[in-house]
Amino acid sequence: MKKGLLSIFAMAVLMVVSTIGYAQTTYTKINSASEFAAGEKYIIVGYDEALGFCAMSYQKTSNRHAVPVTENGGTIDATPAADAQATEVFEFTLGGEEGAWTFYDELKSGYLYAANSSSNQLKTKAELDDNGKWAITFQEDGTATVIAQGTNTRNHMRFNENSSNGDPLFNCYSETSTTGVLVSFYKAGASVIAPEPTNYPTNFTAEVDMLNVTLTWTDATGAQLPSRYLVVGSTGSITVPTDGTPVADGDLVKNVSYGTQTVEFKNLEQGATYHFAIFPYTNNGANIDYKNNGGYPTVTVTTESFYLFEDFVNDLGQFTEYSVAGDQVWSKSTNSGVTFAKISGHTGGNPGENHINEDWLISPKMEFPAGASFINVEFRTARNYDGDGLQVKVSEDYSGQGDPNAATWTDLTDLFDFSNGSWEWVETEEVDLLGDFVNSDFYFAFVYTSDETAAATWEVDYVLMTTDGTTGVGEAVASTINVCPNPARDVVRFTLESDAQVSIFDMTGRMVSTKNMVAGEANYQVADLESGVYFLNIRHNDGKKEVARFVKF
Repeated sequence: MKKGLLSIFAMAVLMVVSTIGYAQTTYTKINSASEFAAGEKYIIVGYDEALGFCAMSYQKTSNRHAVPVTENGGTIDATPAADAQATEVFEFTLGGEEGAWTFYDELKSGYLYAANSSSNQLKTKAELDDNGKWAITFQEDGTATVIAQGTNTRNHMRFNENSSNGDPLFNCYSETSTTGVLVSFYKAGASVIAPEPTNYPTNFTAEVDMLNVTLTWTDATGAQLPSRYLVVGSTGSITVPTDGTPVADGDLVKNVSYGTQTVEFKNLEQGATYHFAIFPYTNNGANIDYKNNGGYPTVTVTTESFYLFEDFVNDLGQFTEYSVAGDQVWSKSTNSGVTFAKISGHTGGNPGENHINEDWLISPKMEFPAGASFINVEFRTARNYDGDGLQVKVSEDYSGQGDPNAATWTDLTDLFDFSNGSWEWVETEEVDLLGDFVNSDFYFAFVYTSDETAAATWEVDYVLMTTDGTTGVGEAVASTINVCPNPARDVVRFTLESDAQVSIFDMTGRMVSTKNMVAGEANYQVADLESGVYFLNIRHNDGKKEVARFVKF
């Protein structure tokens, strides 16, 4: 009995011992060779803007996989692998000396080395030779050039963020190869408390694209480099961060790693003036140390104002589809991350086997902008295959429902440039609709046709209308109808004096929902809307307009 108890106790002790060293560990980024120390534990990390931070792992016989990790102000909390077949982080023991550092893999009982000159393999082997001894040179941003010192020519260790099979890896490449990015080293142990960054970044600039703002800068230099930057935006005054109090990411706040030098803020309010500032910092948590004295870089920009903009990210967006003939219809499509409206009657078969179609892609009713001196419209198209050209038309008497052929449409096709084929995108020059084509509320439409003999594929994107006038949406600042509850979570309620078309617009002027409603007590479901400020636009059948502003939470 005592022997059995002892065996159980021994097994328990062994289990505890076997887990020691494999609990979550904090790793701190090092930025120079002076921070290397033989006998200490380290991990190797790569960074890609799309993937984020990835640490070297195991998994493959010939190469080292990458696993996502979270980097926070120069530190990474991760669990090192306890099994060479695991997907956790590869932790090694540093050995050797400057110019000939070694990376000892305790789980495989060998040294990490550049395998040969005919492949990009990165392996572990028991015997140490010069291909397992590495010269390491640190760059200003803390990344490192890591070169094996043997005879193999594929001897530069890098992080391949876009490997051929879509699986990011750590490999070795020739000096002239452009594949992969430089790696960084993080040391196991408590965080080092770094002083405040010496300098601010320079050349802080902004570029506006519709409602998106892209900020760029040149990295800070000096004796103490930052680990990250805090980029803050505001339509009012900038809130300067306080040491010891980290600021989390938000709509107008981004934390960006040192070396990235760019960040984008998307879907801002149209026609609004924004101020942006950038603050470098070191450390994290209660030790975070911002450079926050006077003189921090700032830039001010104003987003564009527009009458209508549709990039078809959310299905057909503000546009509606009406099929006069044929089964093929306008729909949202995506290619290489770009969304657009697409239609095709092409079958890819023999001539005479294509589809007959007539399909309209129609804008919402565009309220005539009071005081406007122009109403400009522009868009871009791509096409492939032979077939009819895309038509562009405008109508002032379309009802917004039913067959558009029942209304009067003016053909504007000849005023625009279109794609010549081979999927090439062509952007048209803007055309002014005011005066010659519209003088009241109107609809704008793309018309697709095809027949059995020939059927092209057409794609439409970035439909933009601009004006200097004011519209019903813009007038919605003052409420003329009572809406409750406000703020609302699931539904808004109001009273209609007569039958009306009721539409909801967001702060950018985009119509996000519309429906016809009858007189009396009305309920409008808003549960699917994102949190924010919206305008309820009511157009009664007798022409009377009412507007209300509400908040969705």
